[in-house]
Amino acid sequence: MIEKYKQIIIPKVKTGSIANNRKSVAKYYTNNLQGKTIVNDHLGISIKFTALGKAELAYGRALHIKKTAVLEVLPSLLKVAKYNNFGIRKENDPKELLGYLNFKAFVYINDKKECVRISVRLLKTGDTYYNHEVNIIKIG
Repeated sequence: MIEKYKQIIIPKVKTGSIANNRKSVAKYYTNNLQGKTIVNDHLGISIKFTALGKAELAYGRALHIKKTAVLEVLPSLLKVAKYNNFGIRKENDPKELLGYLNFKAFVYINDKKECVRISVRLLKTGDTYYNHEVNIIKIG
């Protein structure tokens, strides 16, 4: 019979650095993005940065250093981003949500070209930034 593994030493870590990072992201978004509207060149639609985008970005998904770095250029990136596809609404989404407009754009992060995927909520009341992610796939 194989003996069940029992961890003898369990490392301890403080969540302060992650919490501080999320708080910093939320603060940056509030001070620099929230309430602003940009027009996407590809579709010609107005996209507003709302509190929902801040909550999803800072607290709703995984947050990593590349994703955080993109915040500084997010309005100009969303302006030039190319529409990629449409995501249908999920059953548990709000009724005013029609679906998701998904965009792609490139950015240099530390002199390395990266692809960023940006999701915009298509609402009956207008279009709002929802989230972005930096691809983990290497670009040639």
